Amino acid sequence: MAFLPDAFLRQSRVLTLALGAALFMGCKKDSPTGPSATPSDVRLQAGDQQSGPVGVALATPLSVVVTDSKGKTISGARVDWDVGVGAGSVTAGSTTTGSNGVAQTTWTLGTVAGTLRVSAQVNGLTPIVFTATAFAGPAAVVVTSPDRAYLGIGDTLRVRASARDQFGNDVSSQAITFSAPDAAVATISTSGLITAVGQGTGRVVATSGAIATNVSVTVGPPGASVCGPIAPRTLAVGEVIIPESDAAGARVCLTAPVGVNQEYALTLISTASSFNSVTPIDVFAIGNTGPATAAISVDADAGAGAGAGAAAPLRLPAGADIPVMAPDESDAPHRAELSRRELERRELTPLVPNARAWQAQRSSVAAFSIPTDIKVGDAITLNANASQACTNPSNRTSRVAAVGARAIVVADNENPTGGYSDTEYAAVAAIFDTLVFPLDTTAFGAPTNVSGTGKIILFYTRMVNSLTPPSTNGYTIGGFFFARDLYPKTARGGLAGCTTSNEAEMFYLLVPDPTGTINNNKRTKDEVTTLNLGTIAHEFQHLINSGRRLYVNTSATPNEETWLDEGLAHTAEEMLYYRMSGFTSRQNLTLSNVTQQSSLFSNYAAQNFSRFYTYLINPEANSPYAPNDSLATRGATWNFLRFAAGRQGATGESAFYRSLVNSTTAGRTNLANALGGPTQFADYLLDWTVSLIADDYSAATTSALNARYIVPAWNYRSIYPGLRFSGSSALGIYPINARAITSGNTQRITLAGGTSSYIRFGLPTGRSTLINLASNGAALPTALRYAIVRLR
Repeated sequence: MAFLPDAFLRQSRVLTLALGAALFMGCKKDSPTGPSATPSDVRLQAGDQQSGPVGVALATPLSVVVTDSKGKTISGARVDWDVGVGAGSVTAGSTTTGSNGVAQTTWTLGTVAGTLRVSAQVNGLTPIVFTATAFAGPAAVVVTSPDRAYLGIGDTLRVRASARDQFGNDVSSQAITFSAPDAAVATISTSGLITAVGQGTGRVVATSGAIATNVSVTVGPPGASVCGPIAPRTLAVGEVIIPESDAAGARVCLTAPVGVNQEYALTLISTASSFNSVTPIDVFAIGNTGPATAAISVDADAGAGAGAGAAAPLRLPAGADIPVMAPDESDAPHRAELSRRELERRELTPLVPNARAWQAQRSSVAAFSIPTDIKVGDAITLNANASQACTNPSNRTSRVAAVGARAIVVADNENPTGGYSDTEYAAVAAIFDTLVFPLDTTAFGAPTNVSGTGKIILFYTRMVNSLTPPSTNGYTIGGFFFARDLYPKTARGGLAGCTTSNEAEMFYLLVPDPTGTINNNKRTKDEVTTLNLGTIAHEFQHLINSGRRLYVNTSATPNEETWLDEGLAHTAEEMLYYRMSGFTSRQNLTLSNVTQQSSLFSNYAAQNFSRFYTYLINPEANSPYAPNDSLATRGATWNFLRFAAGRQGATGESAFYRSLVNSTTAGRTNLANALGGPTQFADYLLDWTVSLIADDYSAATTSALNARYIVPAWNYRSIYPGLRFSGSSALGIYPINARAITSGNTQRITLAGGTSSYIRFGLPTGRSTLINLASNGAALPTALRYAIVRLR
């Protein structure tokens, strides 16, 4: 289903800014056996607000009760348990309710101390969120920052130490004491302040209970370098390095020549496959300053767009409607959609063998449900049930309104008055034939031909309008593709069929309703036309992807993972923008470029920028391959795909996207294979993080950057400052969230699979700085990728 971000739910004026954001393939409420009634409510029964040590199973299982509209409990209803970032695991990702309407699972806490979350989701209902407080386990190690010190006589340095459990959580109850066995070299105060008193090599000791660790101290003459024996490096603007690592972590010495003030960014990303695999990282710096410039820069082009008297800033959806939420939560509509996609996998996957056998055996026109000579005016009945796959059809008597070379446009007979004429439907078919069909098939491959007509059905039905609640100033659902329509109706050879399938490549679209006869929601023709064009491009990618996995690449898993499928569909929206605006994906578009045709950007590109905004403001909690369907995940996936495609060269972008659709694998494995393998995929992820902080930082930085860190499509630092959320002023900034670090201080970070962090610092003229990285006092995990780039 095309769930639109809430921005569109409140402003009819900005309806044209939206594309159908999330598409729903195979939405179902029941399994073939089905629950005893339709779920109407889910409520928490037990297991909320428990506490326990990290990594330990909670004593009370999580449980919910599912009831129908009359408050009666339902047996056999599926409940999906969604574990938040770093929150651990549950004994079963999905369970069904028993005769008492109760479903339950046992929660084993994750490895990060704090408030953790698990949600219970019943398809179509608001999820129930369980929280638990995880506290640190017993102390396993004493960690110091730094782990070594290089001083000159008379210098001081404060050692920061903490007792931690095996996962890197502070054990706050464990006090730290300091001692200096080599007092002729260095002394240390009770608060950890080292004073260098004599040249030589010694140590200080940090102790907590029975656990201790040494900090090596090397003292040279007065004015000795903070880097000691580590060779200093002077980086050019735009130069990127990866510090070497050993069993104690990684470190690098950077130096600025006299007369030059420098600025840097350290980028880190976890390339671990699991979103629940959390890595603790300590970054310690000495000799540096904080960044001298603003965390976010605005270049001259962006300033021109955002300043007084300049062109009006472009609009993104309403700022209040872009969710700012807990790191492991996503907005309810997308969480519900993810649950439905999982239900599709469960219900339709068992039908795959029959579907593939059916498709292989078809040899005559008689085997097809849609007449191959279908023409305008013909009557046709189509199932429009949007919530169940193979049961309870909602058959709609309809009429063929237009037939094109690649499209059959069908209109529900009960659509509201004041809608499209046959001439306007014919224009829809022509646009699909000449614009959307070649656009998507070039990028993703040819669709299948289940219907036998060689055409795609565009079904305009009031049933899509009815999915938006009454008196909603916008759209909850803008359209959907349903994978059930690719499956055969009839069971054969002991293999099940999907009796309510339409046996055709098709999607379902919103219809104009100028008087608001459906749920009192008015829909003008212009608004619906603009919305549907983006929705069709988006939905068509899903249709191609699903069909080819089912019938062309017959050794493939039949469903792509949600995050990658949606990222590709959002790429289709972006391609539509390029085609309509006349721009290409390699022009480094700036604010002045896109304001030339601001309505096209608002209609067909702004949504991707909106989703990516939610990622940029919290990259440490969001990932391009998170197993959720949040706006931030969608934005990050689209952006990473755009970056990766840009690396393929002007003629290689379509081949890259086609390789993802025409694959026998799914998810991270699919994407890694398309980029050359797991190691190369990790390299791409690191390069992407560098590009997001360094590309277009300044003209000088960009011209010096290696091409691997360049995004040829968009100048984000130019465009974002000129965008505004409805009802607000221009952003004025490029909204990437970056930390700052100063001398003698530590930044502690935890990163889950695919999440990243940016740490900025300055280096004054004639100075050196030593940057140290470690993970809980030890080596950095191989899944952690990191780099330092000089920005100016």
